[in-house]
Amino acid sequence: MIRKAPVADDREGLVVCRFDADLSAAGKARRRVGEVLRGWGRDDLEDDAALCVSELVTNALNCGAGDIRVLVERLAGGMVEVAVWDDGPGAPELQSPDLTRETGRGLGIVQVLAVAWGTHASAEGGKTVWARFVSSDGTS
Repeated sequence: MIRKAPVADDREGLVVCRFDADLSAAGKARRRVGEVLRGWGRDDLEDDAALCVSELVTNALNCGAGDIRVLVERLAGGMVEVAVWDDGPGAPELQSPDLTRETGRGLGIVQVLAVAWGTHASAEGGKTVWARFVSSDGTS
């Protein structure tokens, strides 16, 4: 189920959604991010941002127990940020790829596709992992 989270800041260019922590969350988040970016005329960022949010939501499902929040925000200079919050402890760590494992590649994908990414602890507990995207030609 997708529930629109209350948005503390009603500025245009900010969308926050909550997703139930179930196996459908990554696909729902990916589709929602795509809808938002197409609505903003940022089709050029849709594939990379949607894939990254899917990877981050999958990580959140593995680390947390409660709902997952996804934020999509337009930033200055034509940049877009996606962020995923979960209630799990600790910060995610970029792992070296292991071709024998089926997991552990998500942050590596984010690192390749995003112009910047990072993580921070949340004051309410849990953590947020964010990634920023800009057109490959640098245009807004």
